[in-house]
Amino acid sequence: MILEARLAKAIAAGGGLVSGAAIIAGMVGGGQYATTQAAPAQLASAVCAYTDKPSTPKISAAPEQLRLTPHQAANARVIVNTANELGLPRRAAVIGIATALQESSLDNSTVGDHGRAFGIFQQHPEYGWGTRAQVSTPRHATRTFFDRLTKIKNWTAKPLTVVAQAIQRSAFPNAYAKHESRAEGLVTALTEPNANQNARDTLELSPADTKAVRASLELATSLGVTRAAVVADVEMALQAGALRSAPKDVKSRADTARLAEKIVRTVAGQLCKELSQKIGQVLDQETLAAIRTSGRGTVALTAALKMIGVPYSWGGGGPKGPSYGIGHGAGTRGFDCSGLAEYAWAKAGVRIGGHTSTQWRSGVRVPRSQLEPGDLVFFATNPKNPSTIHPVVLNIDGKRYVHAPTTGSKVQVGQWTVSREAEFAGAVRPG
Repeated sequence: MILEARLAKAIAAGGGLVSGAAIIAGMVGGGQYATTQAAPAQLASAVCAYTDKPSTPKISAAPEQLRLTPHQAANARVIVNTANELGLPRRAAVIGIATALQESSLDNSTVGDHGRAFGIFQQHPEYGWGTRAQVSTPRHATRTFFDRLTKIKNWTAKPLTVVAQAIQRSAFPNAYAKHESRAEGLVTALTEPNANQNARDTLELSPADTKAVRASLELATSLGVTRAAVVADVEMALQAGALRSAPKDVKSRADTARLAEKIVRTVAGQLCKELSQKIGQVLDQETLAAIRTSGRGTVALTAALKMIGVPYSWGGGGPKGPSYGIGHGAGTRGFDCSGLAEYAWAKAGVRIGGHTSTQWRSGVRVPRSQLEPGDLVFFATNPKNPSTIHPVVLNIDGKRYVHAPTTGSKVQVGQWTVSREAEFAGAVRPG
């Protein structure tokens, strides 16, 4: 089992999101316990995130719609296409475009640092990036940028600004983060969906190898192990020759890393499709009867349910979706309770603010007996004192709700209990 060593550490540390019995069952039985016992919606969302595919719809890549000049758009396309050619995940293109936006506004004619830095990434020839002519050529500059990117340990799991700064050594190390959301949109717009690219992103493994990787994915998502960690473990398995049906023509560590990425993407994609079918059945049975009403609440609740499995991040999340938080949430991309609520209702076209104090005043008060899907429900240590509110959740059917509970957890469905009833501070219907 690929993750056996990692799971042994998890047992020793007492960590993980499932019981010790589930961990052991996964080691010896292929992780089937994790699939059958974990909430299907939570597991499906977590596994689908491992495919590293954009979840937002494709949009037109016309320069004027991207708020770029034709010259800038052409350079952005070079970054996206180069990432695809090298077999790198989508995250690489996002980091590349965000960095280029900060360094040169995607203009390869830019000259900076007193005439010593050139091209879209403002690379210095004297630091081994290439000649002035080379670093001023977007394709060369991008390939050398990605070469250094892939040498950063666990780069896919680190904040964008940390990775960009490790490569660029900028005097303004925090400046890259402000371009992340725009870079995400540009990568989505410039990624052309086609069968050939999809074929390059996946490969065929033997049933035995597929089963082994699948079991690791199931168990990893149940434990909350990051995608980057799973890819690293698959890479170790390749180096050890444990996956016998994998291609044998890997010539370097970089080739092995790209192959590991492709294996995880392939198996996660297969598992994502299977579990997504299950989640549809589960939601039909458990929640659709409760959310068939029309209106903004249904839209908000549906948006929140789609985020099941996304990690909790203190201070994370907002109208555009999950984001890196603050404090102990700074290294995690996800939602806290109010961030999830803000995102869900933004999808319904309603701005409710990003803090429970503003959300408490974002609509009309609703009695407990008249709750509707998507209503904001507030719990508090002292229900008579709004300043003690924590958390806010989105009502499903008066018996269940969707929420982002606490650090170490993920967005999930919770149930009203006797203690929750005692903590009920009130409910609000935004709009």
